[in-house]
Amino acid sequence: MAPPPLPPLTEAQKILTALPPPMKAGLFPQPPVTADDPVSPADPRDFQGIWYHDQPLEVRIQKDMYGAEPPVTMTGANVIARRVRSAEAGKPFINASAKCLPPGPQWQRDLNFPFQIVQGKAWVAFIFEEYHGRWNISLDPKISPLPDGTDFMGRSIGHWEGDTLVVESTGFKQALWLDVDGTPLSPNGRLVQRIRKVNLGDGKPFLEIITTIEDPQYYTHPWNIVRRFAWHPNLPVFKEYNCEEQVGDPSGVTDAGLVVETAD
Repeated sequence: MAPPPLPPLTEAQKILTALPPPMKAGLFPQPPVTADDPVSPADPRDFQGIWYHDQPLEVRIQKDMYGAEPPVTMTGANVIARRVRSAEAGKPFINASAKCLPPGPQWQRDLNFPFQIVQGKAWVAFIFEEYHGRWNISLDPKISPLPDGTDFMGRSIGHWEGDTLVVESTGFKQALWLDVDGTPLSPNGRLVQRIRKVNLGDGKPFLEIITTIEDPQYYTHPWNIVRRFAWHPNLPVFKEYNCEEQVGDPSGVTDAGLVVETAD
């Protein structure tokens, strides 16, 4: 049976479809996992180890996980259009990534760098090569306290639903870019991430992360995206990451020559 037809585009969605297409991104080749490398723990709730993208970086999120356009409000469409057009004109805006600040869990995960997961009974931590980033998830705030106030990566509380770890992230210190082109999330937005380890019996497990984006300022209703990350125990030693140099500004000035974005 054919899937149901997608609804007609709203005026806000038409603004997005009229934009130039995003830059194409590939994958950096990595050494293959061999039979001599460690295997992922059999416990489906044990995510510990090294993971790396097995999908190209998504420069701009153009579809949800069901193939529909993001349900942007007119405000959201105008923010994305402003950012894309400024970059096309050679004047990209300053964002957290360019300032070497944690860019939030969604973009941090989606970058083409490995990350390690370590966990205990009351917490899970994602440790990233890029920015030396860390995403802390509390499974029991009484034992593993949440950060005081807001946080660049948000305040994340998780619980298990079967073998899926469900993580709610709120309390962001600043507005987030969800991708390179600047799909937005306001400081009051909410991310709900459903994380599970999928093992098809071929020795190549992967993490599937379905993220629900909730932000009435920029979207008419919650919407979902899905990404996957391959098991890579052969990448245990992270490379040195000097953020200021690697964003293109060896002087140490962390705006990398970008321009200040006008307020919404």
